[in-house]
Amino acid sequence: METLRTALRAAIPLLQKVGMFDLFPPEEWIQGNNEGRKLTRSPAVRRNGSLQSCEPCRKSKLRCDHGRPVCGRCATKDIAARCFYHPAPMTKRVAAGLARPSRQSRSQPGSNISNPGPALKSVHQLRSTLESPSASPGYLGPTSYSAVLAEHRPEFSLNLESGSMPGTLAQPIDPERLQTGMRLLKLLHNFTICDSLIQRYYSRALVAVIPETVITSILRSTRNVLGSIDSGGDVDSQFQDLVCKISQNTSRPLSTHGSMTVEQYCATFTEENLRWEAIGIVFATSGISLSSTPENDPDLNQVAADNPARDRLRAQLVEASGTCLGFCDQMSSVNELLGFYQYNDMTFLTHCYGDSSYQAWRRRGELSATIYAAGLHLESPQTDNCPFFLQQWRRWCFAAAFSMDKNQATFVGRPPSINYRYCTLTPPLDLSEDLLVTGGDNLASAISKLDSSGWAAKDENDRVSVLRLRFTFAVFREQALEIALGTSEHVELVQKASQIIQKAQESWGACPARLRYDIPGQGDEWESSPKSFTLLHIYLDYLYTLFLLQRTIVKRTDTGQEALFDTSRHILSIIIKGHANRDTVLDLSTHRAWILLYYGLPSASVLILELLHQNQGLGSYSTALPRAEIIRNLSVFISCLSWVARPGHGNYHTCKEAERKLSQILDQVLDPQPIEDFAFNDATSGLYSLLDWDNLNNWDFTSEYLPPQNGLPL
Repeated sequence: METLRTALRAAIPLLQKVGMFDLFPPEEWIQGNNEGRKLTRSPAVRRNGSLQSCEPCRKSKLRCDHGRPVCGRCATKDIAARCFYHPAPMTKRVAAGLARPSRQSRSQPGSNISNPGPALKSVHQLRSTLESPSASPGYLGPTSYSAVLAEHRPEFSLNLESGSMPGTLAQPIDPERLQTGMRLLKLLHNFTICDSLIQRYYSRALVAVIPETVITSILRSTRNVLGSIDSGGDVDSQFQDLVCKISQNTSRPLSTHGSMTVEQYCATFTEENLRWEAIGIVFATSGISLSSTPENDPDLNQVAADNPARDRLRAQLVEASGTCLGFCDQMSSVNELLGFYQYNDMTFLTHCYGDSSYQAWRRRGELSATIYAAGLHLESPQTDNCPFFLQQWRRWCFAAAFSMDKNQATFVGRPPSINYRYCTLTPPLDLSEDLLVTGGDNLASAISKLDSSGWAAKDENDRVSVLRLRFTFAVFREQALEIALGTSEHVELVQKASQIIQKAQESWGACPARLRYDIPGQGDEWESSPKSFTLLHIYLDYLYTLFLLQRTIVKRTDTGQEALFDTSRHILSIIIKGHANRDTVLDLSTHRAWILLYYGLPSASVLILELLHQNQGLGSYSTALPRAEIIRNLSVFISCLSWVARPGHGNYHTCKEAERKLSQILDQVLDPQPIEDFAFNDATSGLYSLLDWDNLNNWDFTSEYLPPQNGLPL
């Protein structure tokens, strides 16, 4: 063994010359005990045979006593934190890399995040024990490589816990990633506006998915951790240590057990255990709230007084959230916290880039992958060892992702990613977050009072009630998408579609009256409030599932036009009614734009096309449509498209182009001109040739509505 060490020492100068020791200094693998496991430190040797000096002594050209781990001179000068032995002090490979943005960091060019310009520690000094990406494969199903042994685990003594892999690996913190992490923490330290944005969002919104207890713990923790930075000391060094600590925490799986309390659960990702998922949640949720905060908000005006300043703030939040996700990707630790984070980040991206953007679509795929990898799509009493509140919160995460998946798939006409046939379709129970957190007898009593479907008899709606209903009708939506987007010919298409419609109508009739917008007194009670707007959204979602099925029947069989037109008229009239009042406390413009495009535009298109057919004597409706009513509603709808989205909103350009297209067609309806004959086969054929959404040659790219090619400038 000693002969081998001697040979290796002789080869050190050559290996150093080719950069062999850029990451791992030679003494770490030359020195060791007889088993070759315990690493020790001894003075390193330079190429000329002399002992290596520490960096402070080398740069100051002072004599170093080569002491390890800290030399005597640095200890005397009280700069021990800066004393280290660079493995290749003359190599500039690492230093050059700091000037280039990391691919993995997802940091956009032209970042608005201020550069602290730290004097980074060496890669060797910043090595941290991180979980290897392969050490946490996540959920492994019954067809996985380990399924056979896992199913017969009681028959032998091997420890085959699901998702366990041998060991952790000591991985270095990439200098570029370290620098980016410091920027993120400094940005969050300065952005105290995030706290007020999130608090405002949770005080008004019924669609918030992350438990308020979780988000409150995260906010408190980040302020405590960042507030502990000693401004009188070496600030950069403290931020570097914090980045390493957070990265180390993120690389480890969240540990839960059946007797865990809410406080213990929150402690696994806050304070000393703070993770990048938690920090990313702050950025993403702040961005969502920013999109719905009125321009006259006093707190926001202090940091962003005008629209350009708001755009810059939003760009910073987009970049910061995406960068945090890049850190989480590197750690490869999947859990419900990451799922919550990705859901909010995707929602934020739809606000910034639009619901049809590739950025949002790609993030939806990542969210779906997390849902599957974390095993949130299935529930198994035999394997799930988590407290009741966490079981429900995981259902919240799955239900939100499942619903979002169906909405995005419907909007762009693509297949969903989370297939209901492979999932446990059990909605979260209608239990408030306060009950889940409190637990005990109050929770047991509330559970005993739930009806057979899991609904509670209460007067007020809360976030879980809304999420539960959204999930219920998302299942019907996917069944409708199977028919509308599927390639196979359904022999009994009409019968199958009719069955889905009937079940959806029965479910709507069975849901609590407090959640039904169509019941007098429910949708009108808070006419301009977010609560009423949320009920409107859910009701439209239910009606739109019927619309999709009815339209598919008309396309495939050329029957059922009357039901399609009635549903279209109903959707259009409800949208116009719901947009008559505006909330002065919460800016719902981004959500209104979504409703106009998602539910209103297809319904309006079907109706305006039928009017055009009737002008040409090709109408398919046996009874004449109420022409005056439809034209009046179409005019109001087109007017709404003109103001609902403002410049900078993700759907602004789509709304403007839809307004232009529909206006042209309505002019043709009101003032018929000789046009080329169309071969209309049914009530919906010709719709896309008239609107021509996919033919870019017909879009007015010289108008003021030209969308930016690279999305939001960052």
